[in-house]
Amino acid sequence: MEDADGNLAERERFLQCYTRLNGFNYRQGDEGSRTNFNLLLDEINSMEYYMKIVREDEANRLINKFCSVVPLYEERFLVKICQAIFNFTAKQQLKLTVQTLHLVTEYLISALQRCQPWTRSEILLALGAVVYECCGQLTKHHDTLLDKTQGVLIPLLSEQGCDEDVLRGVIQCIENLTIKVAGQSYLEDHHTLTCFEVFMNILRTVPVTKMETNTQCKVLICSLRGLQNLLAATKVMPTDQLGNLLAAIRTYMFHGVSSVPVSVPDRLIPTPMSQYATPSFKSPASQGEQKTEEENQGASKPQNNKKTKKKKAKKSPEKHNKNKEGDEMTLTLDGDGVHTEGQGSTATAVLGSSMETRPVWAKISSSDSDYSDTEGGQGSRMRSYHTKVRQCALACLHTVIKTTDRRLMFGYWSCFIPDSSAAGNSPQVQTLFTIILKDPSPKCRMGALAALTALVDGTKAFLALAEDSEQMTAFTPFSSVLGSTIRELHRCLLLALVSENYPLTLTQLIKCIAILIGNVPYHRMKPGLLSRVIKLVRNFLNHRDPNVRVACLTCFGAVAAIQPPLMEICHIIQPSRPPLSTSLPPDTNQPPESEPVRSASNHGDNSQNNSEKSDKHSSDGQLRSVSPGVVTPPVGQGSGVGSPGTLTPVFSDKLLQAHARETSWMIKLCMKNILPYTGHHGDWTEPHLEPLPVRLESLQVLAHLTKGYFPIIRNSLAVLRDLLHKCMQDSDQVVRLHTIKLLDVLTQVMLQDVQMAEKDGPENRITAELAKEFWVFMLMGPLPNILQTETNNAVRATSCDCISNVGPEVFTVLPMDKRILCITLVLGLTSDDDRIVRSAAVRAVGVYVLYPCLREDVSFIADAANSILKSMTDTSLNVRLKTAWSLANLCDALVLNKTEGDAQFLQDFSNMLLQKLFTTATRACQDSDKVRSNAVRALGNLMRYLPKSSLEKCTFKFQWEEGVKALVKNISSGTMKVRWNACYAVSNLFKNPLLNQASTEWMRDIILALCGVVRDCKNFKVRINAALALGSPADRDQYGDISLFLSVWEALIQCLETAEEVTDFAEYKYRGNLNNQICTTVLHLVTLTQYDDLEKISQLVQTNSDLLLNHIHKIQNDPQEKKPEFETEMVAAQKNLSLLRESQLSHKQSLTVDRLAQLASADEFVERESEKSSFVQIYD
Repeated sequence: MEDADGNLAERERFLQCYTRLNGFNYRQGDEGSRTNFNLLLDEINSMEYYMKIVREDEANRLINKFCSVVPLYEERFLVKICQAIFNFTAKQQLKLTVQTLHLVTEYLISALQRCQPWTRSEILLALGAVVYECCGQLTKHHDTLLDKTQGVLIPLLSEQGCDEDVLRGVIQCIENLTIKVAGQSYLEDHHTLTCFEVFMNILRTVPVTKMETNTQCKVLICSLRGLQNLLAATKVMPTDQLGNLLAAIRTYMFHGVSSVPVSVPDRLIPTPMSQYATPSFKSPASQGEQKTEEENQGASKPQNNKKTKKKKAKKSPEKHNKNKEGDEMTLTLDGDGVHTEGQGSTATAVLGSSMETRPVWAKISSSDSDYSDTEGGQGSRMRSYHTKVRQCALACLHTVIKTTDRRLMFGYWSCFIPDSSAAGNSPQVQTLFTIILKDPSPKCRMGALAALTALVDGTKAFLALAEDSEQMTAFTPFSSVLGSTIRELHRCLLLALVSENYPLTLTQLIKCIAILIGNVPYHRMKPGLLSRVIKLVRNFLNHRDPNVRVACLTCFGAVAAIQPPLMEICHIIQPSRPPLSTSLPPDTNQPPESEPVRSASNHGDNSQNNSEKSDKHSSDGQLRSVSPGVVTPPVGQGSGVGSPGTLTPVFSDKLLQAHARETSWMIKLCMKNILPYTGHHGDWTEPHLEPLPVRLESLQVLAHLTKGYFPIIRNSLAVLRDLLHKCMQDSDQVVRLHTIKLLDVLTQVMLQDVQMAEKDGPENRITAELAKEFWVFMLMGPLPNILQTETNNAVRATSCDCISNVGPEVFTVLPMDKRILCITLVLGLTSDDDRIVRSAAVRAVGVYVLYPCLREDVSFIADAANSILKSMTDTSLNVRLKTAWSLANLCDALVLNKTEGDAQFLQDFSNMLLQKLFTTATRACQDSDKVRSNAVRALGNLMRYLPKSSLEKCTFKFQWEEGVKALVKNISSGTMKVRWNACYAVSNLFKNPLLNQASTEWMRDIILALCGVVRDCKNFKVRINAALALGSPADRDQYGDISLFLSVWEALIQCLETAEEVTDFAEYKYRGNLNNQICTTVLHLVTLTQYDDLEKISQLVQTNSDLLLNHIHKIQNDPQEKKPEFETEMVAAQKNLSLLRESQLSHKQSLTVDRLAQLASADEFVERESEKSSFVQIYD
């Protein structure tokens, strides 16, 4: 109440002063007027501006009056006006109108140009406040403000004896000009470069300039924030300046933690190896730095600092109470200790493009009255400024990492991340972990973790080469350096996890671990890393902060998402009882064990000892099953895992079947988080729910588990089914959405399991009968209700995806009413109002048409065709894309029915409907590339299906000729996917003997288009399908006259010659398939060669016989490349040549037949040693 009264009183006081100022008539020559005006200015500046007492219109009116009536030579008044402008814009955070903004900016610029030097600090302070977040509105003043020679700001920096306050004001102004505002223009490139150079120069010169420490820190803060603003606004990091900028940032990351003078190196050099000094080469400076850091960070070595022990002893009761609430762990570390003093601060940190909100920069520029003048107050103020410098450096580093190409940043890893425990423990090596483990400020620790997270994120491709090896060799391979770096990352992050107790920092730390897990190739590392991570992270599952719990679940999800699946993860997930302090329902509780954490320095070396301990404790790195009658062997038992160079074994489904008998503790944990629970304390008996993020993250963990480790949870299918049933009825639509996504993943892996059971036997797999029970339960529950009444369209669309995962094996055994229900639902939803639902429904129709029990049903195929035809006219591209895919599947079904000899289906299927499909597919071949890729496939299948009864009708002749033209066009143009599908469609066309019209013009067009593609296209998949199409005609007449036949020969031989010229490495893996298909097609041409062709192809065959023989012999010598089609064509070619030999041949024709016989010989060839190529050995 007192605050409200004070606010009103101050507001009333301001209004009185405002009224007098607004009506005051200032007369320059009148001394009384000057005196009264001076008193009014003093009064307006004496207000308590920490309260909101000024309106924007009032501030704008006063500023306009000040700038209009006070001349620049009245410097005493000018200074007081600048103070008032600062109070209005910075402290009251009032926005100026565009007119006022330009007026006051011009006024202050003129003041800087004309007034005495003693006024500059106040003018700059006001100018900095005015230009804050107004860069886009002050475009016409950019040259005046930022020009290197004619501007008003930058020349002040080069003046002799530049005042500290002026320096700070100039840098503050430039920093505020670099702030980008959405919807406004930004600085031009040359101004951006100028600002970058100014900030970089300040970072290098300030440490060697005699300056008050507080001012120095403020200038550094402004420079670092300015650099961050520039990078965040332009999204471009100058690569030539990257080393210089990182050198400065790395220096100021540790600002104030050592008494050694700051020295910014010229640049950092990207290198995969760490560059820390060995003990034998220590310089005096580094020894002094080591000594100082040992004194400053004495908390890390309790045996050398008794005072620190006493301080910690005083804090222990508080920590003990926090442990009771589940906030932190009572774990101890040996070896390199962790500095924990000051980590319990409750200050809030905000990470992102800016460290804090607008008032912060004003505080930096304001007086230091917040701190007392005592020695302790001065020390607190000093530590606060040093901390802010480190925060800004870390935030700038985070922005640099985000805006720089990952390949470039990966080269600087060794500058920020230690690559061995020796480097991590060395006081001479300062890395991000120096801050994470020892910085007393939780904001700095959080900033370092954010930078580390950004540094690690997206590096999966770079870390894929890592190898965990301890073999000592003269040369350390880069893969071993990466492996050592990964081990050190795990060790240091787990050290931080043990010591951290600030919730925001703890959340960021666990998220950082989750990102690391998603990028590390654990199948190339020794087992144990993930076990230690899970062992420590699970201690925070009951943390009172829900954000920490969500981070823990994110970490578990990252572990469950690791591919390929690992046995170590299986043994982590498998125990039915929750290990350590995971609190679950009463039947699964286990008291926490008090085994201390091993020495940090031994985390990566005690694999053998850990295995020995696992016989007694279930809480070590090798988790063991505690299920009755189930013994889970330690990771790698019997396979030598743990010995140097042995990789983590990938799990085998059969090996897990004997152990996956009970519900995993992780599934029980997720169920506890998702479902309502009842408390057991006092009168709290009403069911309660975990916060929504915890529930959603638990559902995602289950989805990852289901997708990657289904053998472990296969026997928990009933539990998951009941969970899904309850969650689909949840009142929160986001929960329902994630539940349906989990159901989608579950039904996909169930379908794969059923198909594997049909193929390999039902042992330890889900049978079709069990899947049928699951689907009957789902179709009787809320799933149909969701599809019909759900308001969230994303939920309904995903439900359509789920219902398409039934699978033909299960759909066949479903009760008839359930089959009719599925068909009715998906066909009806193709006409839904929402495009996302329509696209999902039409995709489900495309899946159903290939089910054997449905594709033979003429009525269903006709209904599906009509739905597809309607959807192909949809205005949404995504709907047409899915519809084109379904149309191609429908045409596949027609071809299958014809191939299997279903005469009744061919007779009953409507010619009118077939003609509509033909017209729609032809029209779709002119749609977007995404639609065309499936439209050409559908068109090719339709041409292969066309029965005789349809071709006899004159209306069809025009239709299929238009279809042929569409195929020819798509063979030669469009995306590569469109082109290879068009080539494949032509191969289907050739398989319809009713379309064998060799004399037609369209046949010649197709052959020439295919020859051009197989000869010249750079994409090997297109050439493969073109060669396949050229080898598809079953009759010699389809190749036209001898000149066209010869063109096919020439195109194939040219393709064989150029196949070795691989310009794109992505095409290399298709080279073998291309050569195989070309040789198969050549043999097919030999099969169809006639007497009249021998004379014309003689020269071509003799010239290129060695080339053809070489490639055919390679295929014959390699069983993996020899395909049945190749052998079939070879046998057919031999038969045709035998028939030709019986004819009366000329000498030239006989030589041609002999050459062709060599190509078609399956027995007479010389065994050749395979060529060795380093390219193949390394990459293939």
